[in-house]
Amino acid sequence: MLYLLAALADLVLSILHVAAIFVGAPLYLFLRAGKKMATADQHGERWPALLTVFVAAVFLAWGLISYWAGTTNEYADWANYLVIAIGGVFVLRGSIIVFQLSGSRAFSDGEVPQMRDFVFSAASLGIGGLHLGAALGAI
Repeated sequence: MLYLLAALADLVLSILHVAAIFVGAPLYLFLRAGKKMATADQHGERWPALLTVFVAAVFLAWGLISYWAGTTNEYADWANYLVIAIGGVFVLRGSIIVFQLSGSRAFSDGEVPQMRDFVFSAASLGIGGLHLGAALGAI
């Protein structure tokens, strides 16, 4: 069950990134993709969309891996190790909440951290914990 929830979380993140391509600069700014990326998107440059498609594809792949690890298919045990690595990446991303709580502007595009920054970091910690809980519970 935890594998399925982890896979769904990854799928939601992938869909959110695809939505960012269509919405453009306002959503890039809200999601803290960076002012440079939002400005490039406003000027019609293609690299922000290409980068975002790549990130969306990574989240989609992580979702498929998480789902696969929860099955009894061949190599599901190996996929479980990948889920541990994926969980580690999410936890590392979420751990910047420590810096945000101290008021560091390094991870909020030079601005004072806002509530959404804490929410994004906490969500990342939660999703990472979900992946790790699923994978480590299966070992």
